[in-house]
Parts: sequence; structure tokens; C-alpha cells
Amino acid sequence: MQNRIVHFDLKGAPPKLCYLEKIFRIIKKWGATGVLLEWEDTFPYTGELVDIGSVLGCGGDGMYSMDEVRQILQLARNCGLEVIQLIQTIGHMEFVLKHPLFQDLRELSFSPAVLCPSQNRSQLLVREMLRQVLDVQPDARYIHIGADEVWHRGECERCKYKAATNEYKLHSIYLEHIRDLALFIKQLRPDLIVLMWDDMLRSMSVDVLKDYSLGELVQPVVWNYSPLHLFRVEEHLWTCYRQVFPNVWAASAYKGASGSCEIWPAVSRYASNQQAWLKAVKENSSAVNFVGVVLTGWSRFDHYATLCELLPPSLPSLSVCLKMWVNMDECYVSDNPESLPLEEWPGVELAVCIRNFASLREHAHNVMYRELVPTWLNPWQLQHAYTSPIQLRGIVATMTQIISDIKAIHNELLNQFPLFTGERSSKEWLGSLVTPLLKKVTEIHDVAAIRTDMQAGVTPGMTSTH
Repeated sequence: MQNRIVHFDLKGAPPKLCYLEKIFRIIKKWGATGVLLEWEDTFPYTGELVDIGSVLGCGGDGMYSMDEVRQILQLARNCGLEVIQLIQTIGHMEFVLKHPLFQDLRELSFSPAVLCPSQNRSQLLVREMLRQVLDVQPDARYIHIGADEVWHRGECERCKYKAATNEYKLHSIYLEHIRDLALFIKQLRPDLIVLMWDDMLRSMSVDVLKDYSLGELVQPVVWNYSPLHLFRVEEHLWTCYRQVFPNVWAASAYKGASGSCEIWPAVSRYASNQQAWLKAVKENSSAVNFVGVVLTGWSRFDHYATLCELLPPSLPSLSVCLKMWVNMDECYVSDNPESLPLEEWPGVELAVCIRNFASLREHAHNVMYRELVPTWLNPWQLQHAYTSPIQLRGIVATMTQIISDIKAIHNELLNQFPLFTGERSSKEWLGSLVTPLLKKVTEIHDVAAIRTDMQAGVTPGMTSTH
């Protein structure tokens, strides 16, 4: 694998430049050869596109300015890392299609996820996005056009008509859009290599893909984030791709694939995904020309989804995963996979805070939903005043301690988040996770305290069974 590319999903908790600089140096040391920057709403688009990017400060924590984008590209180059920019061009277009100016380009009026490929203005829109992104990187060798998870196809009247009148039906709508976009890119930069996610191609035949010249225009990035025991890529897919594409990429995950709202990545789970991919590559390398792997690190499942596993707590996972690809070793084992030397772990303090919060949240949930509260302070008991004073005192004491611990972690998170990302992401993480937990624990504390005061040593409705 000559290319080992680390993906940064900047649509969630985009890192500050001072943090990215440290990360670029470290991943180069671990064996990365490049970075894939998925900008989404953090790129400073201008002109008619100004609403969708960071210039107005409405997206991505107000990051990044054009000067900062140039600095990021230079920081990566200084570390000897190939820079690949990723711009979504048909699916995952919420950050564009949520704006009034572009709502008429939706495939479904009530969903901002998918761009209608049958409108001329749609192609002009994504071309202008790509032009602005490429203008800032005159030395680019690659561009990634996304194109995954196009959930809605052939829904609007234009697309229905086009699909009905083409022998390839729904496939034709998608492939025409991709072909025309790739040809536009080749006109701008003839030597530029166009990458795209492969999932929308998996159901297409060799003949269809060849008729649209996809093998000459793009290189597919085959993604699968499942652990070894669930990993499956159908044999017919490799059979198809080796007949169409001279070069193929793999895509694994080092974070953001365990669950849409997970906060602490399990290194073993992501190492298992690398094991599966290494096995698949070795088994198929005689027929398929694998030229690289993209290690993806998702921050959100989509534009409107909550934040999931952040970058600082995910660095141990990234270290293990990269080293497995460097060694091409399915059995790579770290002495302590959940940890790193401090000099190789920027943001370790934030990571420790998140781990402590995850443990505290699990403890609080046990108390609220599996232990004390369901046993001695459930709704039926409250309704019938059937509660034990001594158990209520225990609940008050336990909740008091949990409240204190949550507030302490909250204060430390307030100190650590600004060292990593912007204010919006900090507020979102705290508001989605810490504040709701504190509110729920406080409510239970207050109910138990009030009930304790009401009983004042007397327990109405209770009789001794001894």
C-alpha cells in the first residue's frame, strides 16, 4: 500500500490550526503518507456560495478563513503529506441544500440530503465548489468528489422522466452526473486523479460502468468499516471492479464508525476492521490493483447528526491502525492499545476528561436505570408513597456525589475544549451530553430529597413484613 491516507471529517469539531500542526507531524511519524480533508461547511466559499461555508461564521465554528486553509495545506506539505480535498457533490449535501438559495435543487423537497442531478444548475453548483477548492491548491494531484449514500434517486419529475427513458434507468441519472463532473475536472486539470466512494456503484454491472467510461475517469474508494467477524465484500464486486478500474482504493475506519453517538473509541474494534481489510487486500491483490488505503475518521454521521468520537480520544486507535498498514500485519498488537506516550498524544487532557465522563455517565445510568432508583424510587413507589427513608437518604447522597463529579468534569472540559476546537463544537458537546445528564441527576436528587423531608421519619403506607 503505497498510499496511507488519514481522513479528517471537518464537519464536526474542526481542529484549530495549532492542533492540526501537531497531528500532522505525529501521523507522519506513525506512517501516514497523506491526509484527506473533508471540508463541508468549513471551507471559505465566496461569491454565490458564501452562505454554505465559513466566511459568514455560520458553519464549522467559524473555521476556516482562506489564509487558514492555505496554512493547513502548507502544514501538511511541510510534513511530507499528500493533501487530498474532499467535496461532496450529490449526496450528503445538507450543508448546501439547507439554504434557501439552493433548496430548489433538492431531489426531495423535504430532504436536504441529495442534490437533484437533472437540473443544469446542480452541475454548475458543484463545479463552482470544486473550482474554488482547487484554486487554493494548484499543486493538487488528487480530488475526492464524495458521491456516497445518495439516498434519494429518481424522486423528482425530471429524474423520473430521465430514468424512464434511459436503458440504465436510475443508474443513468447518477452516472451521468458523475461522468460530467469528472470530465469537467479533467478539463480543468488533465492530470488530476479523481477519487469517489464506491457504494453507489456496487449494484452496477461491468457493462454499465464501462459505457459511462468510469474506469478512465475515477478511482473507486471501497469502504467497509465492519470488524472482522462482520466484514464482507462480495466476490462479484472484486470481479467487476478489476474489469473496469485499473486502480482501486480501500477505506477502513479509525473512529466514528462504532455508533452515531459513541464518545469513546474502542481500539480493538477499529484494529479488527484493519485486520479484515488487510486480509481482503492480500486475498485479492493478484487480481485487483490496490493503490492505497484511506483510514476514515468520522465526526458525525451526517450534517445534522450529533458529534461522535472526537479526534483527541481517537489517537491511540489511529496509531494502532496506521502501524498495522505500515507493517501489513493483521496481527499487530500494542502493549497498551488504549494509551500513547504523552509526546505523541496532543489533547490527552481532553481525552482523559472524555473518558472520565464516559465512566461517570455509565455509573449514573446504572444508578438511575438499573440499581438504586428503579429499586427504591420508581414511579409506582412515588405514586403510592411507598418509599424507605434510609434508601432515599442513600439516593440523595449518591446523587449529590454524582452532581459534584459532573460539575468538576464540566469545568475541566471548558478549559480543554478551546485548545482543540471552536466554541460552537464545545457548546454542542457539553449541551448534548453533560448538561442533560446533570439535569436528570439533579431532578432525581431533588425528588429524593423532597420525599425524605416529607417523610421526616414516618413512612406512610409501609408495614413491616417481619
